[in-house]
Amino acid sequence: MISRFNQTMTYLESVLTTEIDKQKVQHLSGYSYAMFSRLFSVLADMTLSEYLRKRRLSEAVNDLKMSSDKVIDIAMKYGYDSADSFSAAFKKFHGSTPTEVRKGMPYKVFPKVYLSLTVSGGKSMNVTIEKKAAFALAGVLASQIESKDCPGVWDELYAKFDIADLKALGNGQSFGVCSELSSGVGLNYLAGYDVTDKKKAQELGLSILEVAETQYAIVPVRGNVPESIHEAWKYVLEVFFPENGYRHSGAPDFEVYAEGDIHAEDYEMALWIPIVKEEVK
Repeated sequence: MISRFNQTMTYLESVLTTEIDKQKVQHLSGYSYAMFSRLFSVLADMTLSEYLRKRRLSEAVNDLKMSSDKVIDIAMKYGYDSADSFSAAFKKFHGSTPTEVRKGMPYKVFPKVYLSLTVSGGKSMNVTIEKKAAFALAGVLASQIESKDCPGVWDELYAKFDIADLKALGNGQSFGVCSELSSGVGLNYLAGYDVTDKKKAQELGLSILEVAETQYAIVPVRGNVPESIHEAWKYVLEVFFPENGYRHSGAPDFEVYAEGDIHAEDYEMALWIPIVKEEVK
């Protein structure tokens, strides 16, 4: 995983001034571009698009300092359609305009990101492996959103539907689901409940997701949501996957909520992350 991640980052560095070949990213990383973007955001605490934007603005300084190219030409090189839009983004990031930096004003350096193996000190989250039978969910589906927008999907669900009606559709278990990642940036997120009465769910106007039988890493999560979820994902990507030879299979993954205050320090829930064994090359 570490090797694939770094090979992918090396490739992305090589195309800062050209179009990204998303198939190349999939070949190098083993994940679709959208899935790689999502996992990157967990590891780096920023979106991939934000990282690439900052790297382009950082690299643009070299063009300003080492060449006499016009600002518009440098802007076009790094994907901006005008000198004004480039200058505005450049000043917001560096604190000075391209012309001012060229004349000697200070600027920021934004380094490349690479993944390295660190000693985890015996850290363990008691992850278990379990195969779950096929089931169905019903809820509100939002497409191509950022992780930070997921709580808003729950707000929409509870604003439109009575919680008693939602629980009555099945066993009353609530799930947050990331699924069907698009070829672009973002994720698809469903906030909903398990459902056995699909006819009733359709009558209510809910989206229904059929989930196939899948093997999952069951990850216990404790603490304030969403910070606790983010930390659990980082543990899985940085420790559990590399140490145990697993990877995300690309199937839907789940936030499995329990009753209680999700912002309490002792709140407990779980992640179900679909897994397959990493191919050894």
